[in-house]
Amino acid sequence: MCCCIRRAANNCAIILHELNHHNILKLHHCYPAFDKYYLVLELAFGGELFEDLVSRNAFSESTAREAMLQLFTAVEYIHGLRIVRRNIRPEKLILTWRSAENNNHFPPLKLSGFGLAKKLPEHSDIISCPIEGSPLYLAPETVTRQPIGREVDIWACAVIFYTMLAGYPPFWSTNRGELFGVIALGKYNFPDQEWKSISDGAKRLLKGMLMVDRNERVTATELVKDPWTQNRKLSTAHRKGTLDHLSAFNAKRKLRGAVYTIFAMKRMMENPEPLPLTNGVKS
Repeated sequence: MCCCIRRAANNCAIILHELNHHNILKLHHCYPAFDKYYLVLELAFGGELFEDLVSRNAFSESTAREAMLQLFTAVEYIHGLRIVRRNIRPEKLILTWRSAENNNHFPPLKLSGFGLAKKLPEHSDIISCPIEGSPLYLAPETVTRQPIGREVDIWACAVIFYTMLAGYPPFWSTNRGELFGVIALGKYNFPDQEWKSISDGAKRLLKGMLMVDRNERVTATELVKDPWTQNRKLSTAHRKGTLDHLSAFNAKRKLRGAVYTIFAMKRMMENPEPLPLTNGVKS
């Protein structure tokens, strides 16, 4: 196993061993070996968040609220432990079971994949990190190489939230540099075609999450307690247009992910130095 994969697996095991929450994929056991690292995780067979969404015959703002409340709750928990998840993205949001085709409710959601997670030092709420993770979900302070804190997770949640409601992300470019430029400026809007039927509460919440100045962003606790998040009477109207857009976005995401994986594996194989395990967790 190459050093970067091994480092991520080791970090994931250390972080997950500390966590115990119903919306976080649980680590049962960890078995380090000379050239392997085995993580025994909680069984979750519902698939990725966006994959489940596009398979639905019924999806509404009310359903989105159920999903986002679970994500906000998981993020609030890890932030309370001074853990910055980093790189929160739909692929790492796993459902414990598949939604029934006409079910207008969301199954239990689990946040997974803590390979890039960082624990904040006791004396500071910020850390310095390289630009890592999926570009679409990176915060302005990350793409401009500034110190980061819990706020990067709020930004990533906002991108997921926006995409879930509209079917496409708030920031988009096929050019990485251009994408980072748009993110750094925080330039997005709410086109009427998709957003006129979305509640003002959802748009207000997104604006609070997508503040370019990280110090002005809402916290995870504020997200959980927000009136929109706690509103059980949101619209249940089926958002077919959203699912059509999301299906197209998913196809692009999968292709892009496959290309990134090929390049990443090539780079890893060119630098296969072993990395000694530290703080390995066995149970």
